[in-house]
Amino acid sequence: MKSILLATASLLLVLSIAPAQKLPGLAVNGRNLYTPCGDKIVLRGVNKMIVWTGDLALRKQSYAEIRKTKANCVRIVWLANPGPNEIDAGPGGLDRTIQDCIDANMIPMVELHDATGDFAGLQACVDYWKRPDVVAVVQKHEKYLLVNIANECGNDQVSLAEFKTGYENAIATLRAAGIRTPLVIDGSDWGKDLGMLRNAGPFLLAQDPDHNLIFSVHMYWAVSDGADAAFISRELQAAADLDLPIIVGEFAYKFNRDKACVYECDYRTILSECNRLDIGWLAWEWGPGNDIFDPSCDIMNMTMDSFFNTLKDGWAKEVAITSPFGIEATSLTPEYIINHGICPTSDAEASATVASGISLDVYPNPSRGASSVVVRIRRPTVLEITVVDVAGHLVARQSAGLIREGTHSIPLHALPALPAGSYSCRVSDGTTIASARFTVVK
Repeated sequence: MKSILLATASLLLVLSIAPAQKLPGLAVNGRNLYTPCGDKIVLRGVNKMIVWTGDLALRKQSYAEIRKTKANCVRIVWLANPGPNEIDAGPGGLDRTIQDCIDANMIPMVELHDATGDFAGLQACVDYWKRPDVVAVVQKHEKYLLVNIANECGNDQVSLAEFKTGYENAIATLRAAGIRTPLVIDGSDWGKDLGMLRNAGPFLLAQDPDHNLIFSVHMYWAVSDGADAAFISRELQAAADLDLPIIVGEFAYKFNRDKACVYECDYRTILSECNRLDIGWLAWEWGPGNDIFDPSCDIMNMTMDSFFNTLKDGWAKEVAITSPFGIEATSLTPEYIINHGICPTSDAEASATVASGISLDVYPNPSRGASSVVVRIRRPTVLEITVVDVAGHLVARQSAGLIREGTHSIPLHALPALPAGSYSCRVSDGTTIASARFTVVK
């Protein structure tokens, strides 16, 4: 009876975090995004102006360079109506660039830039997404893809009623066309209006038959306008309190409103508050190209030439690799992405003996901060326990000392300090190894 109760408790924990919808790929549950395996994803990455990267080899290489930061997502700039200077910008090019991102073990989020600041342009973006040749590309990659319907659609004059009606129709059209990925909706006022997203979000989620929406605010909020740490914290907390699936789709240290990039943003608070609230974010922008309209906007280019080794000192390196709340420190890539859409082995398979003499389970699994490894051994031995993350990096090691034959429950001391994500626990006596996968949730 005890084993049945334990199994039932473990199952209930799994069910409590798994997405309710049976969707073909990533799915929103509450305010979080999950893989079909039940692993929570907190997006950490950058934007990349791929459609304006004319060197196709560099376009592909950019993903590998971004991945060196440990990013788990790239927001891909694309166009519904490319001009003659945008090469390989049709559905075939879209297919290729999405695949390049997936091949680099990152989640592709494609956004259409055509309607920036123009709410009347929303319909043209919807018309693009519902084209059969574009739907075919979306469905080909739907296990991994996020569809950002329209970048920063609408200025500061868009009303709540207009916003609700426009996106209600967009959601219905795209779902009817067969697109079942998460749909990402930017705020109005060139993406900046988080209040619009908070007010419209619950309504739009109710209109989506898949309940699979993400709302994206672009935090070009100037310190000089009062967007200090307290303001940022209040705004993000208000969204979290609504249980709304919010991400920060764009932000940078300095930004422009007309031409010159002279407005300063408190990006450090964005990083720390998003970390506290488990809110995803994508920095603008990997670069180069932001200085095309004004030389001062070169500061928005995180790299000089799209390569990791030219990542610039200052805010770019901080966001990518040096901040305790930056990409390298906080990004987790689910095994589902690394394993090309295949879930990790089941608990029963993972607990099977890898080598004769040792087998194990981790309980409870998922863990909310404390778990034990239940080890079964056939002879007395000294055991070492290690924990590795999804990339295979060692994150914890402890010695269990001399253990007699039989079944033993050994607390995993490192778990309370580990970030949420998927891990593998390995037990070795020096000659044989057994392993079991488990998930940490916060």
